[in-house]
Amino acid sequence: MLENLLAHPDASFEEPGAQIIKSDVKTTLATTSFDGARYVLKRYNCTSPLHRLRLAVSRSRAEHSFWAARQFTGLGIATTLPVAWVQETSYGLPARSWFVYEHTDDAIRADDLNDESDPQQIEQMLSTMVKNLVRMRKHLFSHGDMKPPNYLVTSNRAVLIDLDGVRQHKNPKACQRALARDTARWMRWWVQDNPQPKISERSKNLLQASGFLSTDNARDSG
Repeated sequence: MLENLLAHPDASFEEPGAQIIKSDVKTTLATTSFDGARYVLKRYNCTSPLHRLRLAVSRSRAEHSFWAARQFTGLGIATTLPVAWVQETSYGLPARSWFVYEHTDDAIRADDLNDESDPQQIEQMLSTMVKNLVRMRKHLFSHGDMKPPNYLVTSNRAVLIDLDGVRQHKNPKACQRALARDTARWMRWWVQDNPQPKISERSKNLLQASGFLSTDNARDSG
């Protein structure tokens, strides 16, 4: 069944049991099931001829996401379990690509949490986020889009998703700059995009304690 899925990935979007999660110009996501488990197919669309030319000299977002998921899993960063990736070619040039990964059951996005949510669930999500940043810093990785919608929260863990922008840096200074952007993006969400004073303050304290947020940066975020 997996071989059939990989041979005809778009067919899964049309199956009766398929559920479209997201659809826009750049990506389309749907869930499908086989062998008693649920999976997500993420299709990366080609948006222009220039996009196809860029793909000819770099790996696709599906391949990159598969690589990043394997790297993070090896570092102990909980993410969706990667299954496979597929690359389409047209007239000798790369075109669309698909990333297949296991579905995270009974999860909500972290941006569904607010100051009145279960304190233990909030603490679990925030502590996991900081621990993940610590592991990234140690191994010179950054996420590239560190915001609450990219964390799935279950009853016992927080799962980091959307790995398109993950980078492994050549030196600590470059990694530090990238992680500073990640942490600033995280704080901006809780301070400006979706103000939650309690979550914002707890995020700030945890990030400062782990050396990710200076006093000046914390003041700027507020």
